[in-house]
Amino acid sequence: MSAQMPSLGQSIQAMSLQPPSRLAARTAKPDRIVVPVPKRTSASEDRRLFYGFEVSYDWLVEYCEKNAHRIISYDPTHTSIAKMFLATELLIASSGVRNLTIEGVFCRLSQPSLQLGGRDDHVPLVSVCSSMKSSYDQRPTRAQLKKLQAILQRDPDWFVDVNPSSYYTGG
Repeated sequence: MSAQMPSLGQSIQAMSLQPPSRLAARTAKPDRIVVPVPKRTSASEDRRLFYGFEVSYDWLVEYCEKNAHRIISYDPTHTSIAKMFLATELLIASSGVRNLTIEGVFCRLSQPSLQLGGRDDHVPLVSVCSSMKSSYDQRPTRAQLKKLQAILQRDPDWFVDVNPSSYYTGG
């Protein structure tokens, strides 16, 4: 019986291990959403763009409170800010979008004259990626985005950051 079975050494020699081709590596990536980074406008010239869902601070707090049963150490006396952070974690857990952040924005890129929070104010955005390459390359899959759309009950759009680019570079 052992005369018919190849030895371990013979089996290893017979194996053909090839590194994956670049094409195979590209096709193995998740099915990321297709959303081109828009061209800059006068409203966004010196600012990052964020792709995501406009929400309110109250919505974030309410989402946390409605899902408190999912939080092990939830304390109803948490501050509103703590509840907003918890809401972010809940959204990440529910959607699988690890790149999800809450950002401050002041207008939709498509409607720069319509400032969302008032003249010197901003509104929160559940962001899934930005116009920065490192963030854009981590944009969610279609399935993840659909989960967020179902939770937030709206469609995402491009928004203009409330902060100028110099805010991030210290300049």
